[in-house]
Amino acid sequence: MLTNAPDSASTADKSGFLQVVNRICFDEKDQNKNQKHGFRESENEREQNAHTVRKYCTTSTVSPDITHATECLITFASTHDIAVRLLRSPICSPQLGFQDRKLDRACDMLYEICSAQGYKNMVKSVPHAVRDLHAVYVTLISLDGSPQTKRWRTHYLLLLWLGVLLLNPFDMNSLVDDGTTLVAGIVQCCTEALNEPGPSRQAAAFCISTTLTRQDVSIHFMVDLVHQISSLLADLGSLESQAPFAAMGAVQALAAIYKRGDRTLLQKLADRVFEAVRPCLLDAKYGTIRILKHFVIKLVARLGIAVLKPRNASWCYTRGKRTLMMDGFESCYEVSDADEETGQRASVGVEDERFKHIVESAVGVLLQATCDSETKIRWSAAKGIARIASRLPRGLADDIVKNILSIFTDPGSHHNDNAWHGSCLALAELGRLGILLPKRLPESLSALEVALRYEVRHGSRSVGANVRDAACYVAWAFARAYPPCVLGLYLPALIEKILMTAVFDREVHVRRAAGAALQENIGRQGIQAFGSIGIKLTQTLSFSALGSCERAYIEMTPVIAKMGYWEAAFAKLLRELVGHWDTRIRILSAKSLYALVNIVNDRSLLQDIARRASLVLAPLASGSRDLAFRHGALLALAHVMRALRTFDDNYLSAQLSTVVPSLESSRLYRGRDGDLVRIAACSFIAALASCSCPLNAPTQLRLLGSLDDSSGHALETVRAAAATAVRVLSMSYFGVVAYTNGAFNEPDEVLLSQTVFKYLDIVRKGTTASLARGSCNCLGALPAWLVVRDKSTLDVVFETLIVRAWRFNMVAGEKDAETRRGALVALKEIVTIIDSRHLIRKRALKLHASFVHNAARDFGLDKRGDVGSWCRICGLKAAVSLASVINPQCNLTSTSCKSRIVPCLLTRAARITADCGCVNFVLARPFLHVDSIFSWGARESQELCCSLLRHLSEKLDTVRKISLQLLPMLFKRAPAVPMRNEIEVRLFANGKSTELPSRLCTCLQLKGAYHSAILSGLIQSAGSRDSKMGSLFRHALVHHAMTEAKTQDNSDTSYLARSFVLKTRTLGSRVSKAPSVEERSRMHLPLLRCLTALIEAGALNPIFQTASRVHSDPNALGLDLVISLTLLASYQHSSDVKKICAAVDALLAYLSAAAVSAPVLAHRSLATLLQCLHSPYPRTRAYIAEQLYARLVELSMVRDCFVGMGPLSAAQELLCDINWGAEVNMKFFDDVIFRLCHILMIEKGHIQSQEAPPKVNHPECDELESYAYLVRVAGY
Repeated sequence: MLTNAPDSASTADKSGFLQVVNRICFDEKDQNKNQKHGFRESENEREQNAHTVRKYCTTSTVSPDITHATECLITFASTHDIAVRLLRSPICSPQLGFQDRKLDRACDMLYEICSAQGYKNMVKSVPHAVRDLHAVYVTLISLDGSPQTKRWRTHYLLLLWLGVLLLNPFDMNSLVDDGTTLVAGIVQCCTEALNEPGPSRQAAAFCISTTLTRQDVSIHFMVDLVHQISSLLADLGSLESQAPFAAMGAVQALAAIYKRGDRTLLQKLADRVFEAVRPCLLDAKYGTIRILKHFVIKLVARLGIAVLKPRNASWCYTRGKRTLMMDGFESCYEVSDADEETGQRASVGVEDERFKHIVESAVGVLLQATCDSETKIRWSAAKGIARIASRLPRGLADDIVKNILSIFTDPGSHHNDNAWHGSCLALAELGRLGILLPKRLPESLSALEVALRYEVRHGSRSVGANVRDAACYVAWAFARAYPPCVLGLYLPALIEKILMTAVFDREVHVRRAAGAALQENIGRQGIQAFGSIGIKLTQTLSFSALGSCERAYIEMTPVIAKMGYWEAAFAKLLRELVGHWDTRIRILSAKSLYALVNIVNDRSLLQDIARRASLVLAPLASGSRDLAFRHGALLALAHVMRALRTFDDNYLSAQLSTVVPSLESSRLYRGRDGDLVRIAACSFIAALASCSCPLNAPTQLRLLGSLDDSSGHALETVRAAAATAVRVLSMSYFGVVAYTNGAFNEPDEVLLSQTVFKYLDIVRKGTTASLARGSCNCLGALPAWLVVRDKSTLDVVFETLIVRAWRFNMVAGEKDAETRRGALVALKEIVTIIDSRHLIRKRALKLHASFVHNAARDFGLDKRGDVGSWCRICGLKAAVSLASVINPQCNLTSTSCKSRIVPCLLTRAARITADCGCVNFVLARPFLHVDSIFSWGARESQELCCSLLRHLSEKLDTVRKISLQLLPMLFKRAPAVPMRNEIEVRLFANGKSTELPSRLCTCLQLKGAYHSAILSGLIQSAGSRDSKMGSLFRHALVHHAMTEAKTQDNSDTSYLARSFVLKTRTLGSRVSKAPSVEERSRMHLPLLRCLTALIEAGALNPIFQTASRVHSDPNALGLDLVISLTLLASYQHSSDVKKICAAVDALLAYLSAAAVSAPVLAHRSLATLLQCLHSPYPRTRAYIAEQLYARLVELSMVRDCFVGMGPLSAAQELLCDINWGAEVNMKFFDDVIFRLCHILMIEKGHIQSQEAPPKVNHPECDELESYAYLVRVAGY
C-alpha cells in the first residue's frame, strides 16, 4: 500500500553504510594487504558489513547514496577483476576456477542492496558498457563449483549484470566474434541456473529474458524453452527433488520473456505455451506449489495480453490532464451513445480466432485466482484482469466488473477474506485503467464502504485487515481516476468513512493506508471540495500521528470532532467499537468516548448524549450474553457518565442503577474473562458516584455490597478497581450526608457496620489472602470521618493494620506480601487524610515503628523473588508522608499554615521563659504543635534518614529510585535531621559529576548510625554479581577504602574494618537478635564477597599491621575477623556450599594479606583452610583444594613469607596428587590433611575430622498442596 512514509534511516546508519562501501572500494592499505597476502575476510567481519548495509537499505528509501554505492562497487569489481581476467589468459579458461575474492567481496554487499531494495532498482545503476560483456560472461562460466556454494551471491550478481549488458541494441556479431556461440553459452548457463532453488533462479530468468527477446537471437531457443516447460510440468509428479525448482525457473523465465518480448513473435508461440501450462490450470496437485502457481498466473495474464490487440478503447474512461492545478477546470468525460454502441458490437479484439479460447480461459483463471489463499497470486491476478479488460469491448469488460462486484453482495463469500481482498485489488486496478466507468461508481462505493468495515472473527483473533488495507487502496485509486465533477457527489460520505478508518482501525498499516487515501483524495479533488479543513486534516492525520493506536483514539478523536465529524465519530464508537473483540480496542473506545463528550459544553446537549448512550449501552451492559459487548458497554457507559460531571435525570438514574444488580442476578461475572466485567462494573459504579447520580440509600448500599464482593477477588486489578470505586462512592454519597452546618456529623451504626467494622472484621480473621488484601485496600479508601468516628475506632483501625503489616504476620497459615503491602498503603492513606491532631504521640510512634523498623526491613522472598521490596517501598513512602503530616513546616507558603505556626512558636517561647525545666523537653522535641500532643524529634528523623540512605544504596533499581525521590522530601518536611547539611552536600551538591555509588561512599565518613546504615546497603549492592550496578558499587567501595587507607590517619579505615568485623561476627552468631534471620541470610554472601574484595585490594592492610603488633590482644580486629571467618567456613554453621566457598575465598584473601605482616593470623587462617578440607561435600573439598593450591603458588613468590619455600612446594605437590572430589571414605582425606599439617607446621589439635551430614527423612509432599493453596487464596 502506498503511504507517505518518511525516510526512517538514521545518520549513524548512513555513515556506517558509506564507511563499509569506502572500505571495500577505496581503502588502498586494505587493497595492498589483500594483494600481498590474499584476501582473508573473517566470517564475523563479513556478517557485520552485511548487517550494516542491510540495515541502512531496509530503513531508507531509494536514495542517491545507494545508487552511488552500487556504481562504486560495480566499478570496483570491473576495474580490479574484469580487466585482469582479459589480460590473464590462464584465468580466462573456463576450465580453471576463478579464485580472486575481490569480486566476491563486492558482490556480497551488492546482494544485500538487492535484497533490501529489489533487483529492479539496483540494475538501473549497473554499468552497461559493451566492453564488459565478454569478460562478465567468461567470469560467470569459470566460477568454481555450482551456484549453491558460498559464492552464490557472485553468481547472482553476474547474471544480473550480464542481463543488463544484453540490453544493448547493437548486433551480437559486432560485439563478439561468434554471436551464436555466445548466445548458446549464455542460454546454457542460464538454463542451469534456472534449476536452482535459490535467488540465482530469479537472476537467470531476467538474463535469459533479455537474451531471447533480442532481435538477432533465433526463435528456436525459445521453442526449446517451451518444450522444456512441457516436459518439466509433465514430470512434476515424480519423486525427483529438483523437478519443482526446474519447473518454477522455466515458467518464471517464460513469464519474463512475455513481459519484455515482441508481441508478434510471442503470438507464434502462444498455443504451445498455453498447452504447456494447461496442466497447471486443470490439475489441483499443481496448486499446492504456491510459487509455481504464482508464475503460472503471471504467464497466463501476459498470454492474454499478448494475443489481444493493443488499442485505446473509445469507451474507456480517461480523466485527461493529470496536473493537480487543472483539477478544478478540466471537463468531465462522458461516454457517448455512439461509443457505447460501438463498444457493444465490437468483437473480442483478437487477431486470430484460434486465440479466443486463450482469452476466455485466461479471464476465467484470473477471476478464480483473485480468491486464492496467496496474496501474491491475488495481486498478479488483479493486475492481469485489469490489463486484459482494457483491451476488450465494453460489454465484455463490464461483465468482468459485474463479476468482481458480485463478491461484495454474495452472502456465501462473506467469510472468504481472500475473495474480498482480491476483489478490492481488482476493483482498484480496473479504476486506475479506466475500465470502471462513472455509472458503476455508486455500486463500487457501496462495496468500498462495506470493505472498509470488513472483519470476521476466528476464535481469539480476526481476519480482514488485508481487506481493509486493499479497500484503502481502492479509495486511493479512485482519487486519482476521477475528477471532482464525477466523484464530488459521493466525496463527503467517502471521506467520512476513510477518516473513521484512519482513526479507529485496529491495525497500524490500515490506519496509515487510510491516511494516505485521505490525503490523496483531499489533494486530487481540489480545495473547492474541502476548503481549509482539508489542509488541517492532512496535517493532523500524518504518518507518524497514526502510528500509535492510543494517540489516534485519544488525541486525534477530539481534533477531528471539532472539524465537524463529532457525530460520525460518536456513532462509530457507540455502534461498532464498544463491542469489539479486542479488549484493548474496547478500552480505547471508552476513552475516546470520554474525550468526545468532554469537549461538549452545552448542558442540554450533554443530557441528550447521556440518553442516547444509555438507550444503546444499558441493555447491552446488563443483558448481553456476549462478553465483548457486555464489557465494552459497561466501560463506555462509565466513561460517558464520568465526562458528564453532573447528572440529575431521575429516570435514567433509576435505569442505570439496575445495571450492576442485573449482572449479578444473571451471574454474568462468571466464565472466561469475567474479571474484565468486574473491573468495568467497578468503574461504572465509580462513574455514577463521580457525576453525583441521584440514588437512594438502599441503592447506594447495594452498590457498596457489589464492590465488597469484587474487593475479595483473586486478581489484583479487580481489587484495585473495587477500592477506587469504594473511595469515590463513599466520598460522593456518605460524605455529603455526614457534613452539615460546617461540621461532620457522627455516622450511624448501620453505615459503620457496612464499612469500617465489616472491613476490620475481615482483616482480623484473615480467612483467605484475597479477602484480607481487598479489605485492607477498602479501609484505606474510606473517608476520614468514618475512620475517626471516635478515638477507639481509630485505634482499632491502626492496630489491626499494623498487625497485618508486620513482616512475620501469617494469613491463612502463610506469609502474604500483598496483604502486608495493602495494610501499609491503607495506613499511608489514612495518615494522609486525617487531621494531624489525631496523631498523638502514642499513635505516631507506633506508625513510625511500623514503617521504619518493620516495613523497611522486610526482606521476604518467595518464588516471585524479593517480594519484601514492595513493603519496603510502601513503608518508606508512608514514613515520609507521616513526617509531612505531623510537621507544620511542610506548607509554609499557605496562610493557614502560617497562622498555626506563629502561635506555636509563641507558645514555645512562653514555656521556655516560664519554666526552665521545659527547655530540654522542647529542644529534644522541636516544632511542637499548638496543643503539644505530639513532637517529631531528631531520633525519628535520623532513623528515617538512615533507612532511606540504606535503601538508596540497595541493589534493586526501583528501591533506589524511590529512595532518591523521598530523601529530598524528608529534608524539606521533617525537622531536626542530624547532619542534614553534610548529607545534602555529599549527595546533592551542584557541580559534582561523580555517580551515586561514589557519593554514597563519601557519606561513610559521617560515622555513627549513618555509617552502619549506608554500609549495610553498600554491602548488599557491592556483593551482587547479577547486575552492572553491583560492579559500580563494588568499585566505588574499594576505591573509597583504598583512599582512606593511604591517609596518615587510619581512623576511618579502622572504623570501616571494625564495622565489617562486627557484621561478620553477627553472621556467625546464632544468638544475635539485631538482624532478622531473613536479613542475615540475605547479607551473608554479599558481605563475604565485599570483604574478600577489600582484603585483596589491600584496603584493610592497616588492621593486619596493628594485629602484628598486638597479636596477644584477643580483641584485635584481625583476630576477631579470622575467628568469625573460621566459624562461617565450618560445616556446623552452614550446609550451603556457596556460603562455605565464599567464606573460604575470604580466608584465602586473608592468608595472602597477612602472610608477611601478621604471620600469627596467617597461620591461623591456614589452619582454618585445612580444617575446611574435612568438608563432607566433594564439591566443597575440590573447590578449596584448587583455590588453596593457587594461593600457595602465589605465596611461594612472596619474600619473607611465614612459610618456607620447601614446605610450600611439598604442600602444592600433595594437593595436586589427590582427587579431592572423589567419593571415598573420609579417613583417607584425614590422613592427607594431617600430612599437610605436618608439612606446613600446623598442630594436629587444630584440625578435627567432620562426619558426613545425617540424612534427613523429609515428609512426602502432597501433590495437591499447591492447588489447595490456590483455592484458599481464591476464596472458594
